Amino acid sequence: MLATLRMIQVCDSLFPIGAFTLSNGLETLIANRTITNGTSLEEYVSSFLKILPYNDLGVMTLSYDHAQDMDYIKNLDRFSMALKAPEEVRTGSRKLCSRFLKIYQEFEGASQQGYPSLDTYREEVLNTGSCIGNHSIAVGLFAKDIGLSKDEAASIYTYSLLNAIVTNGVKMIPLSQMVGQKILSESQKKILEAVQRASTLEIEDLGVGGTGIDIAGMKHEELYSRLYMS
Repeated sequence: MLATLRMIQVCDSLFPIGAFTLSNGLETLIANRTITNGTSLEEYVSSFLKILPYNDLGVMTLSYDHAQDMDYIKNLDRFSMALKAPEEVRTGSRKLCSRFLKIYQEFEGASQQGYPSLDTYREEVLNTGSCIGNHSIAVGLFAKDIGLSKDEAASIYTYSLLNAIVTNGVKMIPLSQMVGQKILSESQKKILEAVQRASTLEIEDLGVGGTGIDIAGMKHEELYSRLYMS
């Protein structure tokens, strides 16, 4: 139970790493009127969940599975960051990861052994520079180190990503809070499906789909005014 609460805490948008400043292209789609109401936001969320196992969620579960193999983690770090086409998205992930790696040690570990996998990744990112720093990898290693099951950790992580999207959409479109909550409620089965799909993937499966969202992320750099960093 304690591990579950710790996972919820670090995945919360208010956890002090700046996750609330990223829209990952959503702001572009709202600005160009592609997303204008609850229906179109729900369609975007559904599309996002279909491709999530092949990017951030898949990276998170793979890092969990291979937490003791730092050579694999290094390869996953380079490969997963290369798949992030928009520069703002790459930069955002690096910043989230760097901030996460600087503060997680402030919180008590789930056991006396602390955070062995995450400590090693922290060294590779912040000190030796042999890893770029992917936030999804850091989250997966954190979940492994605190002893949380992979499926539960992945479900919490996915819900947090979805909650951030819906919250941003509700603010920018704008929509009522109830519309946002209905979208989250109706997406819960899809969250579990995405987690199950991610658990079956290998590193070679990453990067499938997501072209439209990537393009929106690239165009975000050209918006006249922006509320979000990506």
